[in-house]
Amino acid sequence: MATATVTVTPRERNRALALGSLGGGLEFYDFVIYAVFADTIGLVFFPGGDARARLLAAFAVFAAGYLVRPIGGILFSHYGDRYGRKAMLRLSIFGMAGATILMALLPGHAAWGVTATAIFVGLRLVQGLCLGGEIPGAMTLITETMPHRRGLACGILLLMINVGLVLAQAVQWTVLQTMSPGEVTSVGWRIAFLVGGGIALAGFFLRQLLVESPAFAALDKQIHALPIATLVRDHSRAILSGLLVTSLGAATVSLLYLFMNSYLTQFLKYGTTTAASAGLVGIVLFSLPMPLAGHVADRFGLKWPSVVAALLLAAAAIPIYQWIASGETGALPALAVISVIAAFAWGMGPAVLTAIFPTDVRYTGIAFVYNLGFAVIG
Repeated sequence: MATATVTVTPRERNRALALGSLGGGLEFYDFVIYAVFADTIGLVFFPGGDARARLLAAFAVFAAGYLVRPIGGILFSHYGDRYGRKAMLRLSIFGMAGATILMALLPGHAAWGVTATAIFVGLRLVQGLCLGGEIPGAMTLITETMPHRRGLACGILLLMINVGLVLAQAVQWTVLQTMSPGEVTSVGWRIAFLVGGGIALAGFFLRQLLVESPAFAALDKQIHALPIATLVRDHSRAILSGLLVTSLGAATVSLLYLFMNSYLTQFLKYGTTTAASAGLVGIVLFSLPMPLAGHVADRFGLKWPSVVAALLLAAAAIPIYQWIASGETGALPALAVISVIAAFAWGMGPAVLTAIFPTDVRYTGIAFVYNLGFAVIG
């Protein structure tokens, strides 16, 4: 158990919330910018075959980034639960920034052949490993720094993570509006990658200002040689609960905001401007209510508000998809409606995850269930 009381100042709490949340948003931008430019990446690194085959190849690599996230989560959380949260958060954002910048500068298949494709896939795996440690680490640090407002803290974190999605959608929209298709393929997507990588690199230096989590700093003999073993042995019920909670968020984010652009354009044959506009409006309305959802959790508890919101989301899913498929004009309002519902259904999820695991295995527990849930369901 904790053997000392470690306090932080209000300024340090605000800094942890700001830098933890901002870094998560920047890393998520770097991760999802791949998805919104999947069509173009398929042309550059997976040539040959028809358009759907290229798209599937590009998304297979996107999925690979998801699948290595549990490995990254285990690696980062192992050291985070042994040596502290701050160092792992700096390492994760540095790795994501470096991989994203290198992807932007990498010559395509036409220049380097299969070597370019192999390197690109490897860098994508690095992105997945780093993201596997980033978001669970940010959840852990900010809620341990302000435990009495964990719902609001996680709501702000999710808002900033989704700002990364908004920024990715906005950059995609700007590139499509200002460049020809040929320019998008040759340089447009690369500019989008460089924007995220450069800002994330700045975040690496800013995170030097973070202080260590007071809950971790107060631990003495509760440090485990192998936190994942302790987690699996002693906290199986929390693992199951966490996986179920994470699955809701994984399905929501993946279907509504990562795959939706390609679904609208490649399968429903809607215009790219319609798809980009609907995605941008949807993610904004998904993001803005997140702090309010967290505040509701702090005020009224986690159980019933989250259950009601999840049931409402489940009931709305099929009618919303029918609305989307009914015609191009229905895509934007349909996504707007379900995004508000989804904000409350998932907005309380991270607060639940941070509450069900004790400090000595909290980073490991969150990383395990969060990344496994997103890898399998996402």
